[in-house]
Amino acid sequence: MSHVVEFLTVNVAVTSLDVTLPIYRALGLTDLEPSVMPELPIAMTDITLDVPGGTGISLISPHEAGLGPVGRFLDKRGEGVYSIALRVDDIEATMEDWAKLGLRWAVPEPIEIPGGRAARYVADRALLNWALPKELGGVLLEVVELRGEVRVDQRLTRAEAVRS
Repeated sequence: MSHVVEFLTVNVAVTSLDVTLPIYRALGLTDLEPSVMPELPIAMTDITLDVPGGTGISLISPHEAGLGPVGRFLDKRGEGVYSIALRVDDIEATMEDWAKLGLRWAVPEPIEIPGGRAARYVADRALLNWALPKELGGVLLEVVELRGEVRVDQRLTRAEAVRS
């Protein structure tokens, strides 16, 4: 049986990171280096902002306008909450367990996140998939497993020391 390990982020789809990011910075949130993932099925840029207490908000924008799932989301719904990301201990077991509950997955096998970055973490490998929203009250769940050595991003470690 698989387990949810922690809440990672709320992913917010935005049309312009250049416009939206300064507003979140003004709220006092520390942002990480952008993760650019140009290939489908991801095709987006992600900037995670640390929320004290170990969670985050990720601003996500399509790598190219209208391309990929984030681009389609923005075209159809406009800016807003795109998904919620959860970390699990075993993504394959999670997919199997949750499929037995009737949940459907965006892709048949987990995909690797380039660079092993997920929210505030950097891992040797990071795998993800998305549990589709129909059976989850309209919420798209991003499910992530971190494998190998897992580290908190250095910028957040420094920011937490300053806040203490």
